[in-house]
Order: sequence, then C-alpha cells, then structure tokens
Amino acid sequence: MIANFPETLAPEVSRIARISPFFAELMEDDAEPVRQAMQTVDHPLTEDELTQRYAAFLAAERNADLPQALYKLRRREMIRIIFRDLSRRAATLETTAELSHLADFCIRSALEHCHAAAVARFGQPVAPDGTPEKLIVLGMGKLGARELNLSSDIDLIFFHASQGRIPGGKQVSHREFFIWLARKVIACLDSSDAVRTVFRVDMRLRPYGDSGPLVLHRAAMEQYYLEQGRDWERYAFIKARVVAGDMDEGRDFLRWMQPFVYRRYLDYGAIQSLRGMKGLIARQVELKELGHDLKLGPGGIREIEFVAQARQLIWGGKYPELREPSVTVALSRLAGLGFIPADDARDLLDAYYFLRNCEHALQAERDRQTHLLPADETSQWRLAGAMGYPDYESFRRELEQVRSRVTRCFDLLVRDAGEQEAPAVESRWLESWRHPADRRIKDLLADIARLNLDEEVRQAVDLLMPRLLQLADQSGNPDLALTRMLPLVRAVLRRSTYLIFLNENIEALHRAVRLVTISPWIAEQLAAYPILLYELTDRAMREVAVSRTGLEAELREVMRSVDAGDLELQMDVLRQFKLAAMLKIAAMELTDQLSIMQASDGLTALAEVILNQSLDMAWRYLEQRHGTPCDADGMPLAEGLAIVGYGKAGGLELAYGSDLDLVFLCPSRITGNTNGDRPVNNNVFYIRVGQRIIHILTSLTRFGVLYLADLRLRPQGDQGPLVTRINAYDRYQESDAWTWEHQAIIRARFMAGDLRLAGAFDRIRERILQKTRDPAALLSDVLRMRERMREHLSGDAARRKDGSGVPDRFDLKHDVGAIVDIEFMVQYAVLARASEIPSLSRWTDVMRLLDELGAAGIFSATDADALQRAYLTFRAAVHHGWLGLETDFQRLQTYRSEVHRIWQEQMSGGLSPGGPGERLRTES
Repeated sequence: MIANFPETLAPEVSRIARISPFFAELMEDDAEPVRQAMQTVDHPLTEDELTQRYAAFLAAERNADLPQALYKLRRREMIRIIFRDLSRRAATLETTAELSHLADFCIRSALEHCHAAAVARFGQPVAPDGTPEKLIVLGMGKLGARELNLSSDIDLIFFHASQGRIPGGKQVSHREFFIWLARKVIACLDSSDAVRTVFRVDMRLRPYGDSGPLVLHRAAMEQYYLEQGRDWERYAFIKARVVAGDMDEGRDFLRWMQPFVYRRYLDYGAIQSLRGMKGLIARQVELKELGHDLKLGPGGIREIEFVAQARQLIWGGKYPELREPSVTVALSRLAGLGFIPADDARDLLDAYYFLRNCEHALQAERDRQTHLLPADETSQWRLAGAMGYPDYESFRRELEQVRSRVTRCFDLLVRDAGEQEAPAVESRWLESWRHPADRRIKDLLADIARLNLDEEVRQAVDLLMPRLLQLADQSGNPDLALTRMLPLVRAVLRRSTYLIFLNENIEALHRAVRLVTISPWIAEQLAAYPILLYELTDRAMREVAVSRTGLEAELREVMRSVDAGDLELQMDVLRQFKLAAMLKIAAMELTDQLSIMQASDGLTALAEVILNQSLDMAWRYLEQRHGTPCDADGMPLAEGLAIVGYGKAGGLELAYGSDLDLVFLCPSRITGNTNGDRPVNNNVFYIRVGQRIIHILTSLTRFGVLYLADLRLRPQGDQGPLVTRINAYDRYQESDAWTWEHQAIIRARFMAGDLRLAGAFDRIRERILQKTRDPAALLSDVLRMRERMREHLSGDAARRKDGSGVPDRFDLKHDVGAIVDIEFMVQYAVLARASEIPSLSRWTDVMRLLDELGAAGIFSATDADALQRAYLTFRAAVHHGWLGLETDFQRLQTYRSEVHRIWQEQMSGGLSPGGPGERLRTES
C-alpha cells in the first residue's frame, strides 16, 4: 500500500483497509490522487470547494475521454469519503451530502459534454421564443434528498420544455434530439462495461416506467400526472430535485407539481392509499424474504422513510414546512408539529443514522450496491469492526433492538383499512379449541405441540382458531369450511406474519372462510400461496382491477420496486401478481359481482398485461447483452416484436386455467446486426427474444408458472421459425395456409408489443377473412376438420357421431352440441360470407360474431340467441369446473340439444350436394 499520507493517519488507514478491501484497492492507485485525497480528510469541504476541486481534476484529465475521467474522479473522491466516514470524522449526513454533490457534478458534466455533441450532430433546439432549450434532469429518491449512500443508484427523470423541430437541413424533432442526448448521458455515467461505471442510472420512476418514453416534453409530463399520476408517484416526488440542465424550467415544473404531491385539505384518500402502500411493503417483505435486508426488511430504512413521508403527504398541503425531501429534517419537523411523538422521532432518527452507517460499511467493503447482512465470517467481522463492536454477535443484538423500535413505529403509523374490532367469540368456541371433540382439531393441536412453536406464534394461533371455528359454523356448511381452512392454517403455522394479519383483519378471515366454502380451487390457492390472504381485505376487494388500464397501473406499481436486473425476482413478482388478480376475479365471479363475460374479459386483460411485461423484460434482457437491432446503416430498426393471441386469448374468452396460443411477429426487413459490445444478427436477436418470453411464461418458480404457451399455430407449426417476419406471415396466409388455419385467424388478435406490427397484422387478417371462397369446398374442409378432431378425442363425440343417446356427462368443449360445434358453425359462416359482409371480419369473439350473423340474417334471430345462451352457459360451466364447483350436466342437455339441432340444419350433409348445409351455400 502506498504510504503517501501523514504518518499520524497510518494506524487508521491500516484499520480501514482491513475492513474495506475496496478502500485498500483505492489506496494502491497512483500516488498523486491518493495524496490529494488524504490531504483534506480532517475537515468537511463546502460545496464551492468541492466543485472547484472536481473541476480542477477534470481539467487535468482533459486528454482522457469524459467517462474515463469521471470514473477516475469518483475513485479519487471515494478514498476521502470512505476514510472520513469509517473513521467517523464525517457525520452520516456529511457523507451522504458529499456523495450527492459528487453525483450532481458528474451528471452536469456529462450533460454539458453530451449536449455539445448533440448540437454538433443535429443543431440547437430552440423554444418558441427563440431561446436555446436544454434537457432538464430531475434527481429522485436519495439523490433528490441529497442522501446518497456509498454505492447508490441514481434515480433520474428527463424532460424538455417544448415540442418542435431544429432549424436546418436535418429537421430533427426536439424529441429525437433529447432522446439521443439522454441515452448518451446515461451511457457516460453508467457504462455497459461495469468496471468503468461512475453511477448506475435507474430511469424507472419516469412516467409509464420502463415501458414509457425515455424523455417527454413538459406538456406531456403535466398531462400524465394530471390524468394518471398515482399515490406512489406523489410519494416519490417528495424527494424530487432539479440536478442538471435548465434549472429554472425544472424548478418551475416542480412548483407546478406541488398541488399534485401535497393536497390543500387533509387528504383522507391518501390515508387509504398509504394503508395499501403499507400493506404492499409488508407483502414485499414476505415475498422477497427480506429479513436480512437493512433497507427493505422489517425495521429497515424504508420503513423509517415511510413513517416520515406518509405523514408529509397527509399534512404537507396544510403545513408547507413539511415539504422537505430530507427524511431527517422531516422527522424533526413532524415531531415539532406534534404529528410524531418526540420519543418516537428520536428513536427513528437514531435508527436511521445507525442503519445508514451499517449500509455504508457494507457497501464500502467491495463497492457493491447491497443492503444484505453478510453470511460469511470475514465480512461479519469487517461489519462489526466498522460499526465499533468487538464481535458480530454484539452488533447483531444492537441491530435487532434498533429494528424492533422502527417496526413498532411503523406498525402504529396507520392501522390497516380493514383492521377493525373483532366480534366477540362465544365461549363454546374457546372451549372447542381448548378441549376439542373433533378429530381434525385434535390432530392440529398435536402437530402444534410437536412443532415447538414460539410463544408469540402459539398465542396468535390460540386467538385465531376460536374465531375460525365460529366463522365456519356461520358459513352454512361448517364441516366443509373447516376441512378447507385447516390446510391453510397448517401452511402458516410457522409464519406469524399471516397469523397476525388474520387476527387483525377479521373481514379477510371471514372472506377466506366464505370463499373456500364455495370453491376448493380458492382453498388450494390460499394454502399453496398464503401471501394471497393480503388480497382479501375490504380495500383490496373494493379496488379489483379487471380493465387493461387498471391492471397495467397495478403491475407498474408492483414492478417499480423490483431491480430491473433481477430476472428471477421479476418472474416471481409477475406470478404473484397474476395469482392475486385471478383470485380476486374468481371471488367476484363466485359472488355474482362479475358476469362470465366480465370475468373472461378480466382474465384476458390480465394475460395481455403480463405478455406486455414479459416482452419488455425479454427485450431489455437481450438489449443489455447485445444492443439494439439496427439496419445496414447502423440506424435502430423502427419496429419491435408483436405477440398475436389465438383461440380463447384472441377471442377474449380466457378461463382460469387456459393456455395461451401465441404467434410472434417481427418486421419484414431485419437485415443487419445489433449495436452492442457483443453484436448478433438481428434474426438471432428476435428469436432469442421469443425464447426468453417463453422462458418467462413457462418456467416453474415457487409461485408456479405464468401460462403454458402453445406456438403450434404459427406458420408451418412446429417446423416453422419461432418468430415469423410479417411479410412471410402474409405470404403463408395468402398461399399456403389450410382452411383450418383461416378458421383459426378469425379468433386471432394482437395482444402485446409493437403497434405498427399490430396494424399490419390487422390488415392481413381482414384481407384473408374477406377472400371469396367456394362455399361447398369450404364446408367440406370445415366438416372434415371437425371429423378429424372427433377422431382424436375421447368422450361421446368420438363414440356417437350422430349425436344420439347423449349421456348425463359430456365434454363441454369437444362433444357433439358443445362449444366447438358452435365455434365451427360461426367460423364457417364468417369465411363464407365475410367477402360480402365486411363487418364479419371485425370481431374475434363468438358472442359479437353471432350478433353480426343474426343481424345479417345468416342465422335466424332465434337460432343466434339460442347459440349465444348455450355458449355462455357452457363457458360458465367451464369456469365453475376450474374453480371446483359441480356442474349440473342434466340442465345443460337442453342447450346441447338446441346446438345439435342448429348444427344439423346448418352444417350436416355438406359433403354431398343437396344436404342440410345448402342454406348457407345457396345464400352465398
């Protein structure tokens, strides 16, 4: 190690080098930067002094490229910052402020450098009044609050003032200019070569998150927050600060945002939303198993921030002094106004400093963004030493006391929306639990005794079980309710969080008892995934999203807290989101709050949202490794990838266990390669995106699979490429597709991805469906396909081709007079008549197609209505079958007979002239 510092510092330098290998590595850098860093460790520097120091360093490095110079600047400054922090020469807030100022300087330097390059390339964008326009950079999160830690990401939002085009030959739009500039700024700070990264940049707090534009103009920003801004975004903007670019325009925008963040009157809506956010934090702790996480785990930094910022949102509209990004200042002011007890505020501040110092010690070890307590003994020794403890066990004891004080304050913040006074439990149920006669209860007590549970858990079980017995007795079927609830109880015996939740949320327990009594499927879901219990509160059930817009907003909020690089966790969160949404849709359908069509619409919208998210994840994953697909001139391709859903997905008819029939489409012209450090052919890129989507959908994790995906309906089936070029898809449908493939395209619909490809697909589909066809040949093809399906299926469809002698039970989909017969009649009619009646090519779902066919007189009004009623009834029975309900097949026979009668009139005999199929043929 270079001894280029005063001898009086040698003992401390050696000690810090032992607990921070990263510091030891920095000390081995060139002698002059080490000497400069160590000259000023005994006192803090002002912001002006720091800025002059940084600028002088860059001036000396003028021959180096800027990313390299900024990287070297950060390494030099980290010597000084880590030494001052770990030697306790700097207070916690001095360290975080200096790190934040360093980040500000690097962002501004990168922006100035890249802006000059952008102007040289495109020209200077100007506002309507002729003044030059700059990018505006908002710092969010810890950067915005000047609270960066030693290895923080920096959360940024970019926008610009106005729309327009740059004067000159190229006529580049302001949007194109600022997107190019923003990408260059990010690349300057966050190198694809992780070894040279200055600061990792996170853009997920921008409008629409990862799926939104990298840069918006101000009017679009304002429109977004007016129309779509959510409570978590209000929460995020507490810490917003302009860090670079047009500072005046940025500050003006933040002033405009104040009424969005802080409401003028006491914000009861925010109180309700904060209850939900508090529940979300609790669920994330459970989902991610965050017990060892100093930031996100129980009693961690996030809970301290939430205690302060929740009250800031509620009261900041009335008390402007609470509009403060710093959590420490906010806690002090909240205590001063009486919104937090002074003792609690002191406990939280002490805990905040303790946890932030722990965080710095963890990150100083290897310069890694981590908040996890170490598992290996060497790192534990280093952490304890950095915190001033003789051994790790002493440190852990103190840490647990600190976290328990935070948890107490956090739990008292806002009682859950559903938390209410539980009804009194009758003494007979207390007695039934203490001295049971029921064998199942005796077995449960014996298991509890064997498990040797903690006293806290045992008390929670003793409180829960009498309530459960009482609710089961009130359910209308006590034996069934108890039978289906006990597996759930057993599943959470070692999970005190769930026991406490059920005891504190009596309406969730009541709803669980009611739903499992109705549906064994819900009972199985809750026992397999107890985290779903959080979805049964009154508030959660009041806010069930079944529209695509609502589900997108929910998923965006859930995914916001997930590291974009943690694919495994993203997949888990996606699965949990799907399970929760399906549970709530099922609960509403079972309690007659949603019709069969509304439930199917919700399940289909859920699939669309998940497909979009899966595509985004897959695309980002490949783009990070290989860059963006570009044409032969190196320009990024205009189009991405589109996902088309067939069958029930395309027909808006998904059920609870439905697979997804999918086709992937890409642009016609994809000649060229990606532009990353490890480029691949564009064709390979698109195929790998498709493979990654399938991996995301079908991989088995602890929350199951998302969907089983079937891609056999793509051109040439299993023999064809996984991703089809749109022009090849067009040629295949026009020249090579079989009649059954044209039947299938009736129920095909764009579900996710590139909207330009969606438009191209819609035009192909419309043209194919509106082709003129020979009705007799068409009917022959359709009937042959129906016969072939029956030959390959079991059930009475395969045994009784004439439809006679129907049994009590039948296959709701494939048997004679069932769902597929209705679909085939509709598909034949559409293919036969769409050339004359173009509206038949508009819809993909059977119900609206039957409306069109009835209105056109192709089916009589009576027959169209009979087919619709039968179709809905069969689909409802399919739904109920998935949910574990019994189906009255005898009642369904009436519908089945009607369908079979209409089939005989419309379709039978079509293979020979003059048969009953003549009606459609002659009308053609």
